[in-house]
Amino acid sequence: MKERIKFPVSPRPFSRLVVVGACLAAAMPFVALNSVQAAFLDYTASAYGTYAFVGSTIVVGQTAPVTVGPGCGTAAINVSASGTVASVTALPTIQTGVINTNAHDALNSATASSDVHDISLLGALITASEVKAVSTTSQNGNSFHSSAAGSSLVNLIIAGGLPINVVPAPNTTFQLAGFGRVVLNEQIESGTSSSATKKLTVNMIHVYVTIANNLGIPVGTQIIVAHAVSGLTRVSGPGTLDGTAFGTSVNSATIKSSPTAPASVSCLGNALITINQVGITVPNVLSSGTIHDTAQGSITASLSSSQTTSSVQSVNLLNGTIKADVIQCQANASTTDGTTFNFSQSGSFVNLTVTVNGVVTDYTNAGANTTVPLAGIGTLYLHRVVQGTNAITVRMIELVLASGNVLGLPTGMDIIVCNSSASLHSPAHP
Repeated sequence: MKERIKFPVSPRPFSRLVVVGACLAAAMPFVALNSVQAAFLDYTASAYGTYAFVGSTIVVGQTAPVTVGPGCGTAAINVSASGTVASVTALPTIQTGVINTNAHDALNSATASSDVHDISLLGALITASEVKAVSTTSQNGNSFHSSAAGSSLVNLIIAGGLPINVVPAPNTTFQLAGFGRVVLNEQIESGTSSSATKKLTVNMIHVYVTIANNLGIPVGTQIIVAHAVSGLTRVSGPGTLDGTAFGTSVNSATIKSSPTAPASVSCLGNALITINQVGITVPNVLSSGTIHDTAQGSITASLSSSQTTSSVQSVNLLNGTIKADVIQCQANASTTDGTTFNFSQSGSFVNLTVTVNGVVTDYTNAGANTTVPLAGIGTLYLHRVVQGTNAITVRMIELVLASGNVLGLPTGMDIIVCNSSASLHSPAHP
């Protein structure tokens, strides 16, 4: 007969410093040293060299991709990212030489560029010595402006025609006999000079295969060469938002299970999002019943707030070693001025038990940041609270498996049940 021990309180906090920090975070707001105005710009810039796909099938993944920002991070000023690829070959669809990409933001502007050399598309139906896309979005006074200035074409030849060395008007289209069409200087613009967001996407070459062809390239294939995006968003509140809730995840070198039913807060806020999943099973690792996750956030001139929640039923880890009827968690973050961040969290277990060597221990009332060493298995963290400058994360169960564990599962396997996080970003804390 199994012995059942009632354990109403936390046996041993995994870090006294973390516990004290978590308590202080719950009791008082985080105070920053800098001040910030109520409205600010959020920057985004990204680029890649080439990309080819048909439906959901990727023929050539995005090459030399780079990103600064976007959205939720209020990227710091004068940040750059660059990428380089020596060549791309996926014949007969696409072949290129060197690709260089760059993304950069500066005060009141964001710029991205993609420079692709020695291009051959559709079995040399389209060739070019060099193709470059540039996208810049800037703010002048209270107005936004976007431009593709700096984009260029060098010795572009389409179907044996004359070389093109001048960038044509935006969205110039040529028909491709036996294949479909190609759009040069494709520009996709959103927002206006006076709207809250302005964004410009530039694809210097965009091929659409719409006809069955002698090269066997599938109908529906799209090929993009030299892609650049820039954008600015005027945030009218004290900060942008972030945060995600999910039910379960498993991560190891050989066994993985992606976060289940993830629900995320949009950068600029969103009404309540609810994601449900019937359950999850990872053999010999975990199973659960219904997973219910939510995310919501709002930004006004005087308040930015983010909240996520997760609820997981009928939890069973390691074939009954850890069981619970229901696990719930919630994370909250808010700011009224962009410098003082307020965080709070909550979590609960219903009938949480841990069984090791025939001994059943009840941890239903385990306090925040409880650590339980499991002999021959690993380390169990209960109601784990991770507090940072910008974010708070709650993981109601996190189990990290030890080397040589008696279960024969991968060393370092990280199992999480009921995860909820909320975070904020502002110029004072990007």
